[in-house]
Amino acid sequence: MAGRPQFQSTPWTKGGPHIPSGQQQQAPPFSLPISSARIRGPAMRQPREITSFSYDDNRRLHFDDSSLSYFYLLQDDVTASGGIDLSAGYNVFQKRDDTIDEHLDGLLLTLVHLERTTGKKTTGDIITWRGILTKLLCLPYSKNDGFELNAVWFDRQLFIEENLPYKLATQQRSDQRSELMSYWGYKFEQIATIPKPWNDCSRKEIESRGQKPVSNVAQYCSVVKTGLGDVRMVIAGEVDCVWDYKPDPKDNIDDDPKLFDNPLEHYVELKTNRVIQSDRDASTFENKLFRVWAQSFLLGVPKAIVGFRSDQGYLQTFEEFETQKIPGIVKKSKYSNPYTTWDAVDALAFLAACLQWLKTVIPRAEEDVVWTIRYLPRSDYLTVSRTDMPPFLHPDFVQWRSEKSMK
Repeated sequence: MAGRPQFQSTPWTKGGPHIPSGQQQQAPPFSLPISSARIRGPAMRQPREITSFSYDDNRRLHFDDSSLSYFYLLQDDVTASGGIDLSAGYNVFQKRDDTIDEHLDGLLLTLVHLERTTGKKTTGDIITWRGILTKLLCLPYSKNDGFELNAVWFDRQLFIEENLPYKLATQQRSDQRSELMSYWGYKFEQIATIPKPWNDCSRKEIESRGQKPVSNVAQYCSVVKTGLGDVRMVIAGEVDCVWDYKPDPKDNIDDDPKLFDNPLEHYVELKTNRVIQSDRDASTFENKLFRVWAQSFLLGVPKAIVGFRSDQGYLQTFEEFETQKIPGIVKKSKYSNPYTTWDAVDALAFLAACLQWLKTVIPRAEEDVVWTIRYLPRSDYLTVSRTDMPPFLHPDFVQWRSEKSMK
């Protein structure tokens, strides 16, 4: 159903759900109850890529596909060696500095470039990173971790970013084992991809790809338009690689769906996981698939490839999962626990209610006022409160949108 969310027998109001008298103290002001906030059967708009951008190895922004990688990994390459060492090169890992707050800068500057090129404003109610929506989508089944987001209205659009100082202050300190396991994921991406299509790569480039230092500084991001219920969104998210090729936009004819080659249908998400050796391992993996599904689904990525590794960090095999089939796989699994297993339909119903609530509860007329969207661990409420923080939008974007031509 479209329109105003309905919360299991209690109507939604601007200040949050209506709470019967005598229970008012249980609900904070401007709050959304996670356990009951749902819009049933929200219409999902098919994600469509509108542009893309790249960060290079020096973290310079480019409005192109220069950092796009291509999947290339054979099962024989893995099994013939008895497993690929994902710890190789850990001592020279070139890690991006996660303490630098980049806000929405890459996305916003890319939108400026797009709008200069097309002469049209990018429409949408909410503009944000894919990771922000993933947090919200998974929230009904991932209540152990708290977070804070910053939100601001500008030019009739709501911009949402993560509150990095809060994240840094509350995240657990990583030990050496955790850092190494994180590295295994980046190493898997390196050995599973090549920098150009296979036909354009030399044999040396292919065979030596695992010998270079691993870096997570360079990134390729897709920017898509999508929607859920009555809320239209522009979101950007990192894409690990392309399966075969990325179609040239000039070859697409937008007014003929039969001739449109959707770039999103060629993308792939890459993940690593421990080799499944017990029922407990299987159950843990199926819970992990929730986030894999959420990330891929929101951006319109059709498949995920999971590399299974040993506890010592040796890649043993890999397996392909179709995004649209992941919820069904989990639902039918004999390892599923009805009290803990996630439900994709229910998660989407919550996200639809959450986005509609944010769009409505944060005053649209108060442009440049930053609001905090907060979730406390193991609570049942998402809350919104006003702050005195300065706006976080990139000044070049603000200046561009303030020009008369974009109104």
